[in-house]
Amino acid sequence: MPETAKPKVAYVLPEYDPDTGSHFFHVYDLVRQAAGSLDLLVVIERAGGDPSRLGVPAYVQRFSWPPLRFLEMFFVLFLERLRGRRRCYVHYSFYGALASWFAFGLTGGRAYYWNSGMPWLYRRPWFTERVLRFVLRRTILVTDPSSLAQEYRQRYRLRADRIRIVPHYISVRRFRDFAVSREEARGALGLPADGEIALFVHRLSRRKGAHLVPEIAAAVIRQEPRAMLIVVGDGPERENLESRIQNLELPNRVRMVGEVPQRSIVPYFRAADVFLMPSEEEGFPHALLEAMAAGVPYVAADVGGVGEVTPSELRPYLLPAGDAAGFAEGILRLLHAGAERRARLGAAEQERVMRYDTAAILPQFLSLFR
Repeated sequence: MPETAKPKVAYVLPEYDPDTGSHFFHVYDLVRQAAGSLDLLVVIERAGGDPSRLGVPAYVQRFSWPPLRFLEMFFVLFLERLRGRRRCYVHYSFYGALASWFAFGLTGGRAYYWNSGMPWLYRRPWFTERVLRFVLRRTILVTDPSSLAQEYRQRYRLRADRIRIVPHYISVRRFRDFAVSREEARGALGLPADGEIALFVHRLSRRKGAHLVPEIAAAVIRQEPRAMLIVVGDGPERENLESRIQNLELPNRVRMVGEVPQRSIVPYFRAADVFLMPSEEEGFPHALLEAMAAGVPYVAADVGGVGEVTPSELRPYLLPAGDAAGFAEGILRLLHAGAERRARLGAAEQERVMRYDTAAILPQFLSLFR
């Protein structure tokens, strides 16, 4: 495709931080790859690092006060619309989506809004909820998987022709090319070479089931005293978790690591025997894709799109949200199954996750703009 034929797209990204522990790290990789086929301008709301490292032309917003930030976003997008861009893609940002509708949707262009989760489960401030409903009904919603798209359609009364499906993605090669054994990974992280390790990697919030972690850990360690639970992440539940872990006399068996940059997360998966995800709410969780890419069997809450991404061999380990006893039992079942059984489950995960590799999803993303 000649350079002049590239579709011109503005891409709104809530944050850029190469040291982030969030899923935005995976978005950066997709943006870089998409820039080979699109004439992209990335509009970044907040930058925690040098945006030139993204490798794509970028504009970083100057204002942080929400009203001025919204006006700045609108004028930047409207100027790009006047320069000939016909499409704007917004990742998650409510106000970015609203600005894109004014700048593109009202001027003959197209505004796409990516949102994947279960937003109907939680109450928001009145104005924020109104903005969400407004943009969902006026932009083209991009989400995944198909079952979640149907929920959005029914709950927010969306037209089917205004919804697109683009799955989540990760760089599978980043996990597969990490040529370090379990023992080497544990040594590098200062973890014991013997005993089983369960891993939790997520934001420490009730939405992600972090409040259940001490209870789950206590139940597992009662049965397997040599087992450990590694908790990677930060968030509003951290202080509560640390207090409860201390009260349950678990500090030697539960290690709170804090947030780890995505570029440094692979050794934790390589060191683990089992992954835990007890979320109350999910869309299509990157954390499970990471566990799958690393070949780590998981016990997870059967919420959002978890059932659709999970290979059939692991579906017996999907449980209702909030079932702390069930999560503990599932972890113990996997630990007692032995290393050979876990390796077979991991192989099934690694086969399935290839369909969610960034290179496999890129054509679906690009198809939005053709």
